[in-house]
Amino acid sequence: MTTDPNTAPSVDLRFPEAIRELWALLEGDVVWLHGRWIIYRQLFGTNKERVDLLNETLGTVSGILQDVLLHDVQLSLSKIGDPASKGKHANLSLRRLHDVLKDAGEDQVASKLESLLNAFDMACEQIRYRRNKWIGHNDLVTRISGQSTPLLDASRAEIESALSALRDAMNCIGQHYTGTPTRYQEFVMNQDGEHLVVALAQARRYRELIETGKLDLSELNQCRI
Repeated sequence: MTTDPNTAPSVDLRFPEAIRELWALLEGDVVWLHGRWIIYRQLFGTNKERVDLLNETLGTVSGILQDVLLHDVQLSLSKIGDPASKGKHANLSLRRLHDVLKDAGEDQVASKLESLLNAFDMACEQIRYRRNKWIGHNDLVTRISGQSTPLLDASRAEIESALSALRDAMNCIGQHYTGTPTRYQEFVMNQDGEHLVVALAQARRYRELIETGKLDLSELNQCRI
């Protein structure tokens, strides 16, 4: 897997020609969706100490970053689960991939994929509702009613369930042609949330040392949370 989201995905010749480009593009989206969720968990889903550090050192930016990541993950899940097309416009989605597989005569994998896509749709039901009414659109009735009944954002358990269903669908296809499942949830990035946490912890310790007049640069290497 590439560690650069801007790099064009490579085409795997083990897949039928009809789906090679679609698969490469879609898998790239799924890989980086997991990457963003990994970063979210590292920053906001590990322990209270990390959240306190982010709030102390980043302030308002911490809250914005949390909202942006959580909303982006839900938008990405919704797009991947969109219908094959809307009106005259084709979508890059699992449903599009399923239709192309059927048209290419890949009935065995297409049949297995159908039930997994239904399970993915069910796991994303509330996520899609938020995308349609709140995150991706500004539905007036939803916003007004939210003044008295606050809209609830996704829980980590809900996102994890949706991602698990997505991995099942992706590996139904990928493993069929490659013989090996992909562990998207273990995607490794060059720089991730762990690097930010360490940098902020070091910055906080540096400030403390400056304030007390006890600056010792060797102590910065001990900043871990």
